[in-house]
Amino acid sequence: MTEPVIKVRGVGKAYRICHSPAARLKAIGLQAAKHLVPPLRERCTAAQEQCYRNFHALSDISLDISRGEAVGIIGRNGSGKSTLLQIIAGTLTPTSGTVEIFGRVAALLELGSGFNSEFTGRENVFINASILGLDEDQVKERFPSIAAFADIGDFMDEPVKIYSNGMVLRLAFAVCAHVDADVLIIDEALAVGDAQFQLKCARAIDRFLGENRTLLFVSHDASMVKRLCKRAILLNQGHQLYMGAPNDVVNLYSKLTAAGGSHESIASDIAALRRNSDTQPPDPSMGSEAAVARAKAAAPSNPELDSVDSAELRYRLKALEVALASHPRRTEVEEKMRALLSEEGRPGQGSGHEFSYGGELGRIHEIGAQDADGQPRTWFQTGEPIVVRMLVESFGDYPDPIFALTIKSTTGVEIYGTNTFASNQPGGPMAKGERREALFRFNLDLMPGHYFLSFGFTHYMGDELVILHRRYDAIKIEVHGRDRTFGIANLHAVIETRAPVAPVPNHS
Repeated sequence: MTEPVIKVRGVGKAYRICHSPAARLKAIGLQAAKHLVPPLRERCTAAQEQCYRNFHALSDISLDISRGEAVGIIGRNGSGKSTLLQIIAGTLTPTSGTVEIFGRVAALLELGSGFNSEFTGRENVFINASILGLDEDQVKERFPSIAAFADIGDFMDEPVKIYSNGMVLRLAFAVCAHVDADVLIIDEALAVGDAQFQLKCARAIDRFLGENRTLLFVSHDASMVKRLCKRAILLNQGHQLYMGAPNDVVNLYSKLTAAGGSHESIASDIAALRRNSDTQPPDPSMGSEAAVARAKAAAPSNPELDSVDSAELRYRLKALEVALASHPRRTEVEEKMRALLSEEGRPGQGSGHEFSYGGELGRIHEIGAQDADGQPRTWFQTGEPIVVRMLVESFGDYPDPIFALTIKSTTGVEIYGTNTFASNQPGGPMAKGERREALFRFNLDLMPGHYFLSFGFTHYMGDELVILHRRYDAIKIEVHGRDRTFGIANLHAVIETRAPVAPVPNHS
């Protein structure tokens, strides 16, 4: 990791909350008494302490963020996310600890913060850009680009107090996108704009990161966190619970929310993630021979593979040949595929990184992926039929249980999700002690890559969704291409070329 551009060490923030209006008035009187009667200072201070309690919005937060990183902050409402961003941005002073920033910071915190509502948009652009480090000539040079990005037309010369929330956001982000900041801090601001503006902001952020700048932002949009970030931070009740891969942090947050914010509900999961972090993935910079050697060492021999039916083995090897036919790193991939086949000879299909919670009100006992012939598999070709199976048991009477499946990429982005409720395919009531098998049948129209399957067993109690059992990232599957098309989904386009069709004469 490169030298940090943001260093946070032991940061805490505490607020004094008076017990009652009378206590507040008493505290004010004691404060005045300390200055009027100096000999009573200590006694007044001690009496003041009894008038209020300390609320710790943040407690002992420490982290390093490197240049070029995008880091997301996730947490329940009131967890301290905005407080942390404000301290890093310099608009709030910590009660304890230190923050060091190496470079220019641009921040979108509260909507319209830093804008004077009596000034016009143009005047606010010059004021804010100057505060962020640009001189007047630089602002004049960039103003046309800022105005085009904001796209608020003639309102640029009207007072900001008549702007809508969306217009204020457009102008604020336009300024931040054009000041050459080293660090961009965003607090949920992008949720306000319309779809077209959000796309424009997303492209600007991609360019920002492509220039090796640093992004730190709070968002309740888990898919955006997983798309943009290499790391994420989970905060709860002012404490930093975990910092790691965005998909892991989002999974922890989901379980934490389901448990009502209890730290203890995810303590064992955090411990397991920290133990697993000691095992590093293969270095992509290693040469082909080294990668093959590591793959061989990581894949133990499996005598069960020798007993596989010969017809089934030929079928698998034929699929292997097709998958490797046009691959530029054939030898390396072939070794990985052989290791995968060896792994498939084992009884289980688990990904090794499963994250589960619930299980007290119902349980997902068995999960699996099968081909059209009913054979368990974790590798497929794009477009192949697949059957995903889950076996559940009900520990109560549920009139309309919901069975769910989600497919995610290796970065945690949700590619596809469905369930019996959303798709209007109810499975019918379940009685206590009953077992039910749910089968999801579809064509795997995904492009080559690795994907994770997640499973859910839930039901509604009134308007509240009750989680019976969830198993996230429980099965890892591998999809291989038939050709060299690219993207996320395979739409199996039929391409036809022909001479132009002559227009039909108009005889009217």
